Amino acid sequence: MAIEWRDYDKDPLDKKELESLIAKRPVEDFLNPRSTPYKALGLKGKKVSKAKAVALMLDDMNLLKRPLVVKGSHYIFGFSEDEYRKL
Repeated sequence: MAIEWRDYDKDPLDKKELESLIAKRPVEDFLNPRSTPYKALGLKGKKVSKAKAVALMLDDMNLLKRPLVVKGSHYIFGFSEDEYRKL
């Protein structure tokens, strides 16, 4: 299986890519509650709209859970050796 690696610091996702990734999935899946920006913004326990989440992630890619592995319609957020084996 070929893997495409992307360093978000050097090559951040753009608005169209983020919106496409999130599509109809819960935006909470994409936001990293352990990140410093998430905590600094006081997002814990708050409902964030898709548009707001995209804007926040465009401003700071550290809000995006990583690594993010996408294969077709299957998404894995964070490191999960068991999930990687299933791919």
